[in-house]
Amino acid sequence: MTPAAYVKGILTDNINTLEPLSVDHIYAFLIPQSEDTTAEPVLVVSEAPDYDFDYGNNVPIQNGKRIQIEFYYPKDYAEDMEAIESAVEKLLLSKGIYCFSNAGHVITPDSENIINTLKFNYIKEVI
Repeated sequence: MTPAAYVKGILTDNINTLEPLSVDHIYAFLIPQSEDTTAEPVLVVSEAPDYDFDYGNNVPIQNGKRIQIEFYYPKDYAEDMEAIESAVEKLLLSKGIYCFSNAGHVITPDSENIINTLKFNYIKEVI
């Protein structure tokens, strides 16, 4: 299972703790062209380069994985964006996935969505 699919699965399996997010608007790698929401947040989970490898007796035992989650909000979104992102951080932290970067909210010039990117580390056991 790819790191993006793994984290997307955690988010969708625990969607009841992530109000007002919906499983219908959480994707791995890209937003499909069929996505047409204009009122709800959309999340995209993608991967970043691995950051660490540990070996024992010349055998890989674990490696550090990195993923990022891009949050897309409508430009007039009235809910608390920080609370949504905090809920995602807390859920992933409970699964051993640690946030190491929060880019901050910006408005995209093309779609005029408000976006933020959070980056996370976790350890994947190889053996």
